[in-house]
Amino acid sequence: MVGWMFRPTRLSGVAMLLMAWLCWPILKGQLPDLEDREEYRVTAAQVTVTPPPRWVPENVAEKVFDRAGFDESLSLLDPRLNEKVAVAFHTWPWVEQLVQVRRTWPAGVYVEVVYRRPVAMVEVVGRGYLPVDRHGHLLPEKDFSPADIDRYPLIGRITTVPTGYQGESWGDPAVAGAAQLAALLTEEHDGRSLWQSFQLKRILAPRRLSVASRPDQLQFEIETNGGSRIVWGRPPGTQHPGELSVEKKIARLAEYQRQYDGFDSGPAAVSIDIRDWQGTRRSLLATEDKRPRH
Repeated sequence: MVGWMFRPTRLSGVAMLLMAWLCWPILKGQLPDLEDREEYRVTAAQVTVTPPPRWVPENVAEKVFDRAGFDESLSLLDPRLNEKVAVAFHTWPWVEQLVQVRRTWPAGVYVEVVYRRPVAMVEVVGRGYLPVDRHGHLLPEKDFSPADIDRYPLIGRITTVPTGYQGESWGDPAVAGAAQLAALLTEEHDGRSLWQSFQLKRILAPRRLSVASRPDQLQFEIETNGGSRIVWGRPPGTQHPGELSVEKKIARLAEYQRQYDGFDSGPAAVSIDIRDWQGTRRSLLATEDKRPRH
């Protein structure tokens, strides 16, 4: 056994390994630093991102890099590169879901995301109008112009302010429920939404509401452009056994529109209650509920 260990070839191999281990720090210092070479650096311009829809600001990667506080470029050799990029995009307010991050060659990064879609503007006393997505998450108000207020449904009777940062939940079940309803009614089919077809203006949250209220306790109304009120009921997705389905409610609205030639065709504003299983109920809107007709 001793003879096998001390054969010349074995000893030479051990000596070479030992020499390499001792000299590695010196050799390492003489090697070029690849991380500083241009072909191993990634800038925002070299990040390919899912093309944003029209409502998302342009130059997505540049804005994400700036917000994350990255240097002008990142090293493609950094073992934590994907993680850093993923966190930066995941926390950007306009990103709803991060699908994947992967390195590409020549030096680059591919990022696939799902963007948030604005569905409504929440009326907040003292703060104006704040945009939210379909989940009731706050969106960056600086990315919207005053003209955008008229392009989205309004959400009224909200007495709370956002409890989270941009991209996070408002923290109010009334905002979440109203946003779900706005998302349903603004979804476009053949270039037009139910919100446009029915000429709607504002979603009204319940008057008496606690932030601890459950979604199934919320009853929403919808105000038309002419001042009439549609009593919608609970938000979409409710599991309450006594609630009509979304399909039945929309069918009732369509039938009412055909029968009365719209929701504001009469001389006075009306209340249109579509919740009853027996059928739609129509009555004059109470004086205290009326808004100026347009």
